[in-house]
Formats: sequence, C-alpha cells, structure tokens
Amino acid sequence: MKAARLMEPYKIVLEEAPVPQITPDEVLLKIICFGICASDQQIYHGKHKYAAMPVVMGHELTAVVQEAGSAVTGFKAGDKVTVEPQVYCGACTPCKQGRFNVCENLKVIGVHLDGGNREYMAIDPKYLHLLPPELDDEVAALVEPLSVGVGSIKRSRMFRGGNVVVMGAGTIGNLTAQAAKGLGAGKVLICDILQEKLDYALECGIDFAANTAKIPLEQAILDAFGPQKADVIVDCVAAPALFESILQAARPNSEIIMTGNYKEPVRFEVPLMQRREISLIGHMMYVREDYADAIRLLSEGRINTTKVISQRYVFADYPKAFVFADEHPEQVMKMIVRLHDRN
Repeated sequence: MKAARLMEPYKIVLEEAPVPQITPDEVLLKIICFGICASDQQIYHGKHKYAAMPVVMGHELTAVVQEAGSAVTGFKAGDKVTVEPQVYCGACTPCKQGRFNVCENLKVIGVHLDGGNREYMAIDPKYLHLLPPELDDEVAALVEPLSVGVGSIKRSRMFRGGNVVVMGAGTIGNLTAQAAKGLGAGKVLICDILQEKLDYALECGIDFAANTAKIPLEQAILDAFGPQKADVIVDCVAAPALFESILQAARPNSEIIMTGNYKEPVRFEVPLMQRREISLIGHMMYVREDYADAIRLLSEGRINTTKVISQRYVFADYPKAFVFADEHPEQVMKMIVRLHDRN
C-alpha cells in the first residue's frame, strides 16, 4: 500500500508499506478520503510544538471497515466509519471524569502516532464511529472539525438562547458558528477580515457577519446585539493581538472560549477579566458525545457544507496541497484528498 510520511518539515514521501495485519481485537480500515487541517499545516511547517516526526499525518477520515478481528463486536466489513483520533489512558483523573480529550497521557493519531494518510490502517474499534451509509464521503470527513466546533459551544453554560460571537470564518470558525445555531444559540455573529468567507457564513444561516478590518469588534457586537452585547465569544483565530480586543469587547458576566491553537504566549489585562467576572475557558478538541452530535447535525442537513470543501486532490498529488495552501491561504477552507472509491 501507499503511505504519505512527513520525514521532516516540508518533506512528504509517498512510500510503499505493507498492509497492516490486525489482531483479533482490531479492525482494518480502508481509507476513502481525508481532510487537511491547520494542525497538519503546522506539523508540515515544523511549528507544532508536540508533533512527532517522521509521522504519517491524518486525523479527519472517512473509511470503510475492510476486515474485523474475530473478537470485534459492533463493526463488520463494509461499515462506513470515521475515526475519533484521541488515544487516552482511561486511568487519569480527567479520563475518569469523562474529559479524556485532556487525558494526562493523551496522544493524537496523525500527530503523535501514525494516522490515516495511507491506504489502510489497523485500529482499536473503540476509536470508531459508525456513519450513515448515505452521508457523502467527503462531507463525512468534516465530522472531526465539526466536532471541534460542537465541543467549543458545549463548553459554554450561556450559549442556549444567548448571543454568540465567533472570531474567524475559516473552517473551524464557520463550523463552530453553524454548530452554535444547530445546538440552540439565540443569535450568532461571525467576524473575520476576509469578506468572501463572511459572505459564505451568511449563506450558511449565520445571523450577522462583520469585517473587523473595517469595523472595531466592540462596535460590531453592539450593532448585532445592542446593549445586551455578547454572552459568549469563541476565539477560533488564536492571534495574540486579537485576543486583547476580544477581552476589551467582552461584557461583564460573559464567557470567552479559547478554541484556536495559540503558538505563543499572550499578555492580557487580568484585572479587567477579574472585575468584569469574565470566564476564560480553555477548550481542547472534543469528547465522544460531541462526535455523535456532529454526525447527527450533518446527517440531518443542519450544516451547510457547499463551500467548506475548497480543493480536492488525489493521493498522488497530496504533497501539492500543502504548497497550494502556503501560496494561496485565502482560497483554502478544507482540502480533501481521496484515496479509494467506496467499492
């Protein structure tokens, strides 16, 4: 089989590898397609603080069960599945509390361990989710990034019926804003500096969109929500300079949810957060229930995906996707790479 291994920053090798032999407790997956995300690009650039290298990336997967081990229950050959890529210990306190997304010994498939950028992979079925057969293969590859958005919103205690701001209208921002609507938020404002992505967010049913290159965030929030302002602000951008404006715009007794992947420390005014009783909430990936919600929202047609997938590649051209993303970042939402047809 073919596998794409990142040997060092900017160097992906399409290598020959044996098809994995499964144990009785594993399943063999045939990878249909996978998405490329911002974390993959960080790893590719050598800027991901925790990633292993060399590594086979890939954690946004649509696959079919090729073979199920003799001891496996709940999955059979031909089942359409996606992978929840968190490998957790199950023994630490966060795991026992059901927050295995912040397991003290967490490893992520495609980041610390070889992932799905290959034709076949063996995996413990506890990391799998069944997908409706009728769900489009490429749309199914969006379950993982949508789960990030679902998990972000569910970290809030104020989003139901509340005013939600999402900073960033890229893939994660767009899907987070749509997740907020799908999970019961009142009104949602999305902010970015790229007008085309804001226009698409409006097509997706987001209530308000503001170009913060043209209007200050505080004013955008007032224009959208009036004096009630925002109950929740979700930061999907992770830019230190932007965080200062988020904190300034946050209403007393509101929440800021940190979803974007910051690459450097941020200085901010702690007394302002304290005196306004602003809750600063860290968010990491998702839990199993978030995956179930994401699959449900996609299956019910509650998420507009018409322009989320911006580029498509065959596996042989996979390295070209990273070059394109570096040269044309403004054109990229989600790049999909296809390996196999379903049959």
